Amino acid sequence: MKLKRWLLVLFVVLLIVIGCQGMNRSETMPEEVRAVWVSYIEYSSMLNGRDESSFRTEVQTMFENLKTLNFNTVYVHASAFTDAFYRSDFYPWSSYAAGTLGQDPGFDPLAIMAEEADRAGFQIEAWINPLRSFRSDQLEDIPADCVIGQWLRDPEIRGTWIVNVNDRWYLNPAYPQVRELIASVARELAGGYKIDGLHMDDYFYPEGVSEDFDATAYQQYLQEGGSMTLSQWRKDNVNQMVKAIYSAVKEQNPTLRVGISPAGNMEYAVQSIYGDVREWAQNEGYVDYLAPQIYFGYEHGTLPFDDCLNQWKELVQDTGTELIVGLAAYKINTEDHYAKQGRYEWQQNSDILSRQIDQIQQDDAVRGYAVFSYNSLFHPSEENAQQVSQELQNLIELMGRP
Repeated sequence: MKLKRWLLVLFVVLLIVIGCQGMNRSETMPEEVRAVWVSYIEYSSMLNGRDESSFRTEVQTMFENLKTLNFNTVYVHASAFTDAFYRSDFYPWSSYAAGTLGQDPGFDPLAIMAEEADRAGFQIEAWINPLRSFRSDQLEDIPADCVIGQWLRDPEIRGTWIVNVNDRWYLNPAYPQVRELIASVARELAGGYKIDGLHMDDYFYPEGVSEDFDATAYQQYLQEGGSMTLSQWRKDNVNQMVKAIYSAVKEQNPTLRVGISPAGNMEYAVQSIYGDVREWAQNEGYVDYLAPQIYFGYEHGTLPFDDCLNQWKELVQDTGTELIVGLAAYKINTEDHYAKQGRYEWQQNSDILSRQIDQIQQDDAVRGYAVFSYNSLFHPSEENAQQVSQELQNLIELMGRP
């Protein structure tokens, strides 16, 4: 009898273990993702010299505002410029945290964000920009004991592992040491914070990057027998970085999600900044979801919303990669200079965002949407306030209250 009881207990334990291991990316994600980006800009306005208590109050207010539109997920900046809004072993404190690069604000903003997200019933993902680093005029302020500070002070590394492009420094993913640094940041976030995932956006190779950016590394690759073109090689470097990030997160907690928000224009994402979205979507080990920035109106002259959305739906079809659509609240009542005949669409209509969300909610091929950004909806500029208010009313009627 005791043996039977013991076997029964063992069987139940095995079922639990197998169930946990079998939990996939879809099961840990809300049935409908209703997300908003909370960037370093929002962080700056919420922190702005405040102490821990007043910052926590600001965060609580943010979640209360988001509840009025029934949002359920936030993508919160953890690292925007190889800096940190949390206690990092690798990156210095962001200048937006306490006003000075490297200065400890006296508390951990990301930890408070995670605590308040949990209390409010929200999912939270730590958002990083993997390659974008500091401005040239910040060099003297970068702490010498942080990794980036050490690299910039090393004449053999400066200009190779980290490169200046138009007065902004960028990490070079051609080097294993660089990829490991970024993976280490992902690892400490996944292992040290109560988050639901890790989120990246489209700061891969800098736009308009020249051949000089990584000439030394590419020539070494060719000398060692490599045969990829420069474009193929750069995409492969980014792929290796993304795969390293994915592995680092999953090693810490396999139930955490990993996602990327690439540029909405797929060809630009692949050919200009070398984000190989086709590889990521169609093969395992890169991402659990893609959230392309489809920041286009219906009348956009080059890539209207419907056409762009269909491209991304086709990309992820039958892949297991979830699709979340990034939407542009920041364009409400603004002139869209690159939209050709649709350049005034966002000024002439106060319902584009709500129409897009309504369309997404009725599309079984899409898991949800993400809106950029929090301030665009709840702290708009004075000239946009009236039209944003009208769109907010549309959204309340569409999305309902919790």
